Amino acid sequence: MIGQIVKKQALIFLRNPQLLLLLVGLPIILITILGASLGGLMSGGTVSIDAKVALIEHGSEEEQVGRFIRDVEKSMLPIEVKTAIKENAEQYKLIKTLKEDVFGNDGLTEIITLETIEPSEKDEVINNDSYAAVIEVPANFTYNTLHNSILSDGEPGELQVYKNEGKQVGSMVVGSILEQFQEQLALVSFAGKNNISMDAIEVDSKAVSGQTTSINQKQPVSAQKYYAVGMAVMNVLFVASMIGSFAFQEKKIHVFNRIILANVSRWVYFTGIFLSGVIFGFLHLLIVYGITWLFFGITWPNLLGFLVVTFGLAIEVGGLAVLLTAISYRINSEVITNYFSSIVVSIIAFLGGSFFPIGDFSKTIQFIGNLTPNGAGMTAYLTLLRGDGISAILDQFFFLALFAFLLVVIAGFSFPKRGYTL
Repeated sequence: MIGQIVKKQALIFLRNPQLLLLLVGLPIILITILGASLGGLMSGGTVSIDAKVALIEHGSEEEQVGRFIRDVEKSMLPIEVKTAIKENAEQYKLIKTLKEDVFGNDGLTEIITLETIEPSEKDEVINNDSYAAVIEVPANFTYNTLHNSILSDGEPGELQVYKNEGKQVGSMVVGSILEQFQEQLALVSFAGKNNISMDAIEVDSKAVSGQTTSINQKQPVSAQKYYAVGMAVMNVLFVASMIGSFAFQEKKIHVFNRIILANVSRWVYFTGIFLSGVIFGFLHLLIVYGITWLFFGITWPNLLGFLVVTFGLAIEVGGLAVLLTAISYRINSEVITNYFSSIVVSIIAFLGGSFFPIGDFSKTIQFIGNLTPNGAGMTAYLTLLRGDGISAILDQFFFLALFAFLLVVIAGFSFPKRGYTL
């Protein structure tokens, strides 16, 4: 009887070719789009950036440096310190350094165009969407910063930065450049206040000999492989929601009641739904990965490990299928299945890293992501793609098996008993 229930579920799938096309076609389309668009970013390659940046200066920096030197001459500093400051006056032109040495660097001029704008044009430039960022240098910025960093007097100057949220990448790059510039100024200030020579804190790369070797090297995972895994483990969850939806439709047309009246145990139907989820989830993953092998050349170094992880995800799908079915039968509504497919899948796909490896930015998010079925499966698949053996993915497999067991237990308690009013 269990085989008949599985066969019935298979026939329902076959009679809905649109659903089959969606289940198989959607992950392939997403793999193609995401792998192509984010491939360079994920693999550390260059991203095409063409950002315009406007610089607005209030006041003459030359005059500010001259005024600062006159203040130094009037100060109680030792004569040798005053002499050194005057001899290095050119180094204190901070905005000039920012324009010529930072934004004027050969590497940055290829992606960032810096334009000096008059203060009277500020409003017009800020409202001009072609600029990625506008940097405004307030009056006495250099003078106040030098006083604070060298004479330990007053507050340092602050640059005003206006970012264009519509040009997120360009504005983000400008923000990163300014942060590094600020860190460099802080380092110079620290060295100056503590009479430390800059030569003592700078590393001469030419003086360092030897070679750099990576320890515990792994095979790199390309964006195409990453999204092949990410989209597969996400879309296989829709198999569970579809089986749950089909099962609830059978309840509405009294198929389940006829099974009970035929003196067939509800556990037979329950087991049939579970095995349907396992079998169709397993086949779905094999089909998707088979297509990625044909069209994208994605192969698995450890075939046995691949099958183990795929089976672990398949039993997870089976557990989800019976849980969604049981809850739908219990509350006599399909709302839980719809909620799972429309909202829950997206949330756990995001946490599990199907869209982007957010776990790289936070250990907490990485831990939470590995507690989701798709996240644990994705971690195991990526581990295999990096060249590790089956022993490295056993933790994820046992987690998937345990999680599926808990889902089945909860579903068993939720599934309506004989005589329960449906």
